Parts: sequence; C-alpha cells; structure tokens
Amino acid sequence: MQAGSPYHGRSSEHGASRSNSQTPTPTTFDCIFCKKNLPAEAFSKTQLSKVTYNPWAPQGFKNNKKKQQICCKQCTPGQSTTLTCMICTKTKKLEDFAKAQRRNAEKARCLACMKKYHDEDIYDSEDDLDDDYGDGETWNDVL
Repeated sequence: MQAGSPYHGRSSEHGASRSNSQTPTPTTFDCIFCKKNLPAEAFSKTQLSKVTYNPWAPQGFKNNKKKQQICCKQCTPGQSTTLTCMICTKTKKLEDFAKAQRRNAEKARCLACMKKYHDEDIYDSEDDLDDDYGDGETWNDVL
C-alpha cells in the first residue's frame, strides 16, 4: 500500500488479504458404509464439503466437534427413476410427477391423480335429506 492511501496502516485481518489461500485438506477419508480409508477422489464434492474446513462458514458450523460421516461413490445409492403415487398406488416414472411432488417421495401424487382431484367439483354433492339439522334450529336453541 502507498503511504498516501487511506488504508495505510490498517489491519488486514478482515480484508481480502489471503482470502484465496487454502488450508491443507486430508488426503484420505473414511467411508461410513464400507469402513475403508479411501482417497479424496473416491468421494463426491458434496461429500467432501461436509468434512473439509470452511473458514467462512457460520460459527455454529466451525465449532461443531461432531465428526461428519461421509459416503464414498461406490456406496452412494443411485438416483431414483420411479416414484409410487400415494393415491393410485401405481409406480410411475419421474416424468409423471410434478417437480414439487418429487421432493417428498412418501406423499407424492402423480399428475393424473392431481388432475382428477382438481377437476372434481367439491360443491357438487347431493343434499342429505335425512339429516336432523334442517329444522331451522340454531346453537342457541339447542343450548
């Protein structure tokens, strides 16, 4: 920095100085399923981000002393290509479900069942002629 700079003499602990310096990461990690100590290449970037130190993470994440458990690529299950509709109980391809329905697989409803539900007129029911409430009574009369 130049002597005439407004930043001259300031501490650089909160600045961008050394912001790209990386802390050394371990070269091997333990898989929780196969219990093997494997090189970093055997894990996905998402899994590695769980165990590597991030100095910019919020304090709660930095001070978490719990050892994160990660799974190697061999033990990671593949992507699901089908879902079961909770209404018609048929197993269908993902394309038969709305994206919002795919997020919660246990409560997923297929597009056909959702269309049937939305097309149904809930106010088109027959009046019950045998009910006891049609006498013009109010709650005040009952009480």
